[in-house]
Amino acid sequence: MRHLLSLVALLLIAAPLHAQDTVALSPGMVITESVTITPGHYAFPADSTGAIIIRGDRIIVDFNGAVLDGAEPGQSSDTFAGTGIRVESGEGIVIRNATVKGYKLGLWATDTPGIQITQSDFSYNWRQRLRSIIEREHLDDWMSYHQNEQDEWMRYGAAIYLRRADGAQVDHVRVTGGQNGILMTEVNNGLFYNNEITFNSSLGIGMYRSSSNMVMHNRLDFNVRGYSHGVYNRGQDSAAILLYEQSSNNVFAYNSATHSGDGLFLWAGQTTMDSGEGGCNDNLIYANDFSYAPTNGIEVTFSRNHIEKNVMKGCWHGIWGGYSYDTAILDNWFEDNDEHIAIEHGQDITIEGNMFSGGNLGIYAWERAEQPADWGYSQNRDVQSRNYRIRGNRFASVPKPLQIRATDSVSVRQNTFWTFEDMELIDGAGIDVGRNAYPRILEAADLPIGGSLGNWEDGFFDAVLERSVTMAPAIPPRPMPDAQTVRLPDEAPQTREYILVDEWGPVDFRSPVLWPRSPRKQVEQEFELVGPAGQWRVLETSGVEWMSAESGEVPGRVTIRRTQDDVVDIRIRLEFVGDEVTDRFGNVTPSGEAFEFGYAYFFVPIEWTVSMFNYTEETDPREQYEAFRELIEGEPVLTETATDLGYQWYREPGPGLGRDHFATVSTGSINVPEGQYRLDLTSDDGVRVWLDGQVIHDDWTYHPPRLEQLELSLGGQHELRIEHFEINGFATIAATLERLD
Repeated sequence: MRHLLSLVALLLIAAPLHAQDTVALSPGMVITESVTITPGHYAFPADSTGAIIIRGDRIIVDFNGAVLDGAEPGQSSDTFAGTGIRVESGEGIVIRNATVKGYKLGLWATDTPGIQITQSDFSYNWRQRLRSIIEREHLDDWMSYHQNEQDEWMRYGAAIYLRRADGAQVDHVRVTGGQNGILMTEVNNGLFYNNEITFNSSLGIGMYRSSSNMVMHNRLDFNVRGYSHGVYNRGQDSAAILLYEQSSNNVFAYNSATHSGDGLFLWAGQTTMDSGEGGCNDNLIYANDFSYAPTNGIEVTFSRNHIEKNVMKGCWHGIWGGYSYDTAILDNWFEDNDEHIAIEHGQDITIEGNMFSGGNLGIYAWERAEQPADWGYSQNRDVQSRNYRIRGNRFASVPKPLQIRATDSVSVRQNTFWTFEDMELIDGAGIDVGRNAYPRILEAADLPIGGSLGNWEDGFFDAVLERSVTMAPAIPPRPMPDAQTVRLPDEAPQTREYILVDEWGPVDFRSPVLWPRSPRKQVEQEFELVGPAGQWRVLETSGVEWMSAESGEVPGRVTIRRTQDDVVDIRIRLEFVGDEVTDRFGNVTPSGEAFEFGYAYFFVPIEWTVSMFNYTEETDPREQYEAFRELIEGEPVLTETATDLGYQWYREPGPGLGRDHFATVSTGSINVPEGQYRLDLTSDDGVRVWLDGQVIHDDWTYHPPRLEQLELSLGGQHELRIEHFEINGFATIAATLERLD
């Protein structure tokens, strides 16, 4: 019965339509029977009910290349609203040949078993404007996909959102330049294949309470945020594939899911965290490429799963498996990850037949001393770290192949170790190390680095010694007859260095970009030009004293020396002529025509003095403000200076300060040209701001991280003072001055 509804939909597609004239769309049109749409560009702004509504059973809607557009020309994508195509109910509905853009939700379908969406483009729908910058991340950009019982995920927009659509099939669909690709809730036995969902700012495919689906042969690369090369690699819960809350028995196979926050991010769900029951279990993760993830190639937590024949190169962690159990990690390729496999509180873990090359740490297993008090999971389950079978693996040039701490019953046998410095096997009972091989130091040319599907098909891993997996072996999924090749093209960037994230998400290399490759406050800076091939030249500059060239090729590099003013205010306009350009919003400039692009950066170096204090109930800033003022006018516990106010604290801010119940007072002076400015202020908890002795902002409350933007008319010398207090939990105070013109 598996995929029966999808097969019915395929038969419907194969059947000829009744002869009929094409029909033009109209705003709010309700479609209740099969129809072919007249080609054209339909500009239909929409509210939540949908620009076009489809309702009924066994309806085929062929959009025939028509474009449904919900945005005004030049409208910012973070202001898009409404739904393009609303499918309210019906069985066996088919939607094909559609282009939908400019909406919060491109397509929203509810109670539509057997729906098929094919040969369509849902690019350039809603995405938020990111506030993280090259120098530091911003907390507003973190995603939270934990709860979706009431469709909470829709606040983040989606190209396609499905709910209660068992047997759904989505194939040959393209999504780029948005925030989320395909999101689904309570969708079972679906088939998602041959889709291209790339260069979006959060998720490629996301599942919630969705099981027994097949996700195969998709290109899901560069779905990422929260990354600045060499500065921070947070990911901010972006991922190529997200699997949440009791989503089990799914198959993920033959996908390319590179350069994404996580390649695959699996979390059992709040139900499991509260009760200790259930999980996202028995998913098969087979023969995918999860390379170049800022955080984890694969994250699987509080669940049991089967991970086989995947590639993870150049990630922070190849696999992060906190609290995984009964999990098999077999025949995977790990190369140049900082840590290849890291599992805290794992149980009954089989790690066998894998190849580990480069990086710093091979396999790290441990348990923490205490469990969080608010976790029902650890209150209802034994979470001791134990029972690892590490067998038949190969470690090449991994400085520390194994680090096992506070873990019982570990078997390390029949592995081969080349060129390692140290192994750490401590604080465990029943550790068995024997019958491993320690051959000569190999030359680089001797190592079979660069695993690929070809290696697997040629039986590269067949020589792995004795199998010891106790669970039932997974059945490899069969490739589909018309499966697409999902490897990135040879010319595409293959390292994390080319995850370039700006305010609209990852740069997609289809339009020229001038990207800083050295600190932006330096007087002399190096820039890289990336994008389509062609020529560039300077049109206009401001705040620039010298450039190493005023024209050149893309790709290429150029060095720029800014004027040595206290305020950094650089503006560069360039012109590009070359291959076709598609800008970040889908607008096309044909090959050979001029396209303008550039770079601007404004920074005021405020010399902040930050004083920090502990307070008590007697000096509570909310209830005893006079006593609090007397406290902060006295001797601080700690004083620091900074030119960029951007603090985030998960623990104590410094020696002598508590994790909770502390306060900061930040004072600084600025000298700026006359004009309109905006002070971006983030606080957790209370905050007050003074400008030249006058209160300009007052949010003296207990609150989560909150961004507030204060527009100011400034010119010349000004004094700023920011008072802030923290009650408990996470704390932050950050302030950045932006020029509005």
